[in-house]
Amino acid sequence: MVIKKVKLSLFILGALFLVLLIGISFHHHIQDVLLKAHNKDLSELSIDEKLEDFDYLYNVLKDNYPYLEVSKRKTGFDWLEKREEFKGTIAKTKNNVEFYFAIDEILHLLQNAHTNIIGPDRYDMYREFYKGSGNYSWNRVINNKNVEAKYKKWTMILPKSKRIIPIDFKYVEGKYIIYSNLGDKDFLKQYDIPRFSTLISIDGIKVDEYIKNNMNKMYLTYDFKRNKLKTNNLFITCNDNERKELRFKTLDGKIIKKKLTGIQVENTNKYNINTDKVYETKIIQKDKIAYLKVWSFSYEYVEKDKEGIYSFLKSIKDYPYLIIDIRGNGGGSEGYYMENIVPALIEKPLSIQFYCLYRGGNYIKPFLKSRKIRTKPIEKLPDELNYPEETKRLFKSFLDSKDEIRPKNPVGFKGKIFLLVDDYVYSSAEAFAAFCKATKFATLVGTTTGGDGIGMDPAIVSLPNSGLLIRFPLEMGLNPDGTPNEEYHTQPDIYVEQRFDDFIEYVKYKENHFDVINPYDTVLNYVIKMINDQ
Repeated sequence: MVIKKVKLSLFILGALFLVLLIGISFHHHIQDVLLKAHNKDLSELSIDEKLEDFDYLYNVLKDNYPYLEVSKRKTGFDWLEKREEFKGTIAKTKNNVEFYFAIDEILHLLQNAHTNIIGPDRYDMYREFYKGSGNYSWNRVINNKNVEAKYKKWTMILPKSKRIIPIDFKYVEGKYIIYSNLGDKDFLKQYDIPRFSTLISIDGIKVDEYIKNNMNKMYLTYDFKRNKLKTNNLFITCNDNERKELRFKTLDGKIIKKKLTGIQVENTNKYNINTDKVYETKIIQKDKIAYLKVWSFSYEYVEKDKEGIYSFLKSIKDYPYLIIDIRGNGGGSEGYYMENIVPALIEKPLSIQFYCLYRGGNYIKPFLKSRKIRTKPIEKLPDELNYPEETKRLFKSFLDSKDEIRPKNPVGFKGKIFLLVDDYVYSSAEAFAAFCKATKFATLVGTTTGGDGIGMDPAIVSLPNSGLLIRFPLEMGLNPDGTPNEEYHTQPDIYVEQRFDDFIEYVKYKENHFDVINPYDTVLNYVIKMINDQ
């Protein structure tokens, strides 16, 4: 017995030593890969330091970024081929601020809203968000003391405002329509520009061409109906003392030309939802049609909104129709719909199987380990789906994943559910749309969604000299048919878009009413009519 105890003790000590050795090795591996910010104050960067930062970023994206070919197909722009051009741009920057915006524009050219600099105004939000288990790699990068020190300096030197033409244009049925003034003054009246006129050109460049020429400054989405790139809200930037010549077509068909100067507006991306809840409910027709609007899936509101949503769903459990409206919802946490919406409305588990593809670069490996993700060799990926051409050429492994949502205190709802969507639906809201379509939990009505909703959080990399934190997707999430979700998004079951005539009345009504339901909402009215016609 003594011998056995000694052997057991030696075995335990050996096992503990092995675990410790593995832990040290793993910890060291993460440090080597992730923590690149130098222990040096952020002074004015030299050209060599700027180029070192760019080269490091370029190589990380070259080996790990999943959407290089998707971006090329989407925009016609080959990002990797522009390396020397990018380096020339970086070398010409005169100071740190110009360098910051040069990196920002270079990243915009990838045209993915998850690929960007974490600005100083959002740094604290990300630090808070990535606390806790499962976020080790993210936390290590963000809370690096060298990064933190440099971000304090970035906060001090970056401009707090930018100059833009004081008119907000809204994309409606393929055209850019004057939506509202920007700022405190009535600039439309000042410049004698009729509201709801259509923008034709900027400085002699047709508006669609202008949009594509400026994709280094704005994130664009794709109009699948008209086969062109577009932005939902167009803001035209300009330099100090610069005058932009804009041509419009008025509602009565007149062509007018105006030269406009810009105004200063706050340059911020602060994450600030200051409300008791991010949902609203309404009874459209008593005992028949209920309505649930969810503006955001913000992780802060997963618990806050749970009781209120459940109470509403319980109160309408005998209704034959429920409309869930997530238009304009840019995402947040998948927990919002997985905990607050779906479990109460189902009687049996619903699941969706999907694949995520990984390039195989070393940088993302610690992030996958943090979430305990085990991938399979790409050669084992089933052949029957409609994968992109680059699947076997660029990707090394894949994740075969299954998301399942189980009933929890179901309210007994047995009616039909409609989900209203548009191309603002992104990230975790996109994941909800994909789930609804794949499982037939709801019928999707509206326009094509925004995409990039299948997969995990973007990875974060810190640049060596500037300390700037860059987010980028670490996998390509595939739709159930094998197509990239970022490229094809989620197509609605019934395509309906806001009509121009309705848009005008919608805006006028919204200015004088605060109802969650607008009587000139083309998409919602379509669903209500469809229900009542049955």
